[in-house]
Amino acid sequence: MTENVRGVIAESYAELQSLSTLREARQSRPLPPTTWDSSVRAVLQSVEVALLNLSDLLLRAASDIKRDRVDDAATKLFWARGFHRVLVRLSLCPAQLGIEATLGGHPVDRLRLADSPAFQEYLVMCRDFDDAVLGEIASGRLPADAILAEESLGSARFNVLHLARICSHESTIWAENLAELAVSAPAPAYTDFVASPILRLAVHRPALRGGDTFFMQFRGLHQIPETIGEEINDRLAAAILAIREGRSRLAAEQLGSARALSEVVQSCLPPMVDNLATSDYHHIRENLGLTSGSHSLCLRYDMFTNLYQELWESIRQAMVVSSTNSAEDGRVEEALARVARLRFEDAEAGDLYLMLGHCLALRAFIFNWRAEHLHLPRNNLGGEETRSLTGSHDAVRTVTSLREAAMSRDPFKPLASRWGLSVGGGRDPAVTDSDPPDDTLDAYLLRATGHLTQDSFTDVQQRSGFFAQRCSFTPPPPRRA
Repeated sequence: MTENVRGVIAESYAELQSLSTLREARQSRPLPPTTWDSSVRAVLQSVEVALLNLSDLLLRAASDIKRDRVDDAATKLFWARGFHRVLVRLSLCPAQLGIEATLGGHPVDRLRLADSPAFQEYLVMCRDFDDAVLGEIASGRLPADAILAEESLGSARFNVLHLARICSHESTIWAENLAELAVSAPAPAYTDFVASPILRLAVHRPALRGGDTFFMQFRGLHQIPETIGEEINDRLAAAILAIREGRSRLAAEQLGSARALSEVVQSCLPPMVDNLATSDYHHIRENLGLTSGSHSLCLRYDMFTNLYQELWESIRQAMVVSSTNSAEDGRVEEALARVARLRFEDAEAGDLYLMLGHCLALRAFIFNWRAEHLHLPRNNLGGEETRSLTGSHDAVRTVTSLREAAMSRDPFKPLASRWGLSVGGGRDPAVTDSDPPDDTLDAYLLRATGHLTQDSFTDVQQRSGFFAQRCSFTPPPPRRA
């Protein structure tokens, strides 16, 4: 195990994100896959991760307030607002997943958020934070009335108060939605169903020592997509099998559930993009080790590549089997036109049309995720051939190339084109991702960030020290339904 002054340097993406511990939490109490119970568990496990991160942020923000470090406290609250927004998104999932748990005719029990250890810890931290701020208000060091009356978003003092009230209200939304959830009876204790002690280990280990970093939050916003992503992949695999078996209604239901869950994965990017300052990322960069988000087996390989391709192959076969056209492209076009024309008159066409809608939503999620993810290397690494941790010669260009390559071979292009959607290549040259004109502010910021990153991480740039070793990651065998 290699360490620097802050702590362990991760040797793999799986180690960095504690994926083996997250897997242990899922497997601690096996549940039938693609069921209401399995999805509720994925949601509640993600809630647990978010709450533990919120507690950490509030604990540190309260300490900042007591030490008159209002700027630092405001930064923690920006992160906290991001986690609250993820929690709201998570809390909406049960209403979008179906109603079989309550109307399926089998006995149910209720799980209560109040029994979550992470939720109880969060409530304590809320009280401590409130007391710290109220104490500063009472002392006159934080004149709240004047701040609210005269200051705006450029003021850290105003942001502390403004973000505190936003977070407070957001918590009433997700807490109400998650207050009670039905699961199959007999239900175990909340802590056993969610595997709370195991999740606590996943969130808190590895940890960095010293410094005021957002290493935990960076990891948490990867751990939630990994947790939800496993459930999405099970749903996609089940949908593929159902399509092959001619069970189109079941396939549509599974795709609908995957679609709802995908919105949680998407919601985890904005908090990182908005709140991870270049300097804050640089404080933790070396500890990320030889890792890359593209090493996620769950997202990059299983969801975005293998199952996505297999889903298209299955649904294409289901559509064109009765086509009279002998040309492959023509058969797909003919089948799509038939489905659209007969969706209200023919039950099979109606089911296919519903599935196609879910597939288009899944496609939009995947390519939007790829596009939004470009913020991270742009904001934190910059241009000017800044190397990635894993050795890519130019991190921004590499991520851009991966996205463009995925779009060029997108199997769902015929469907997107038929529905009049963008299939890539239609971008206005005045609005670009990786090569802005040299005289623009964006180009200046990319250059400045790149120079800063290269100067700060000579070992990464020159592939020396720990980073002289080759990245050992190899792509996994394709996952099949």
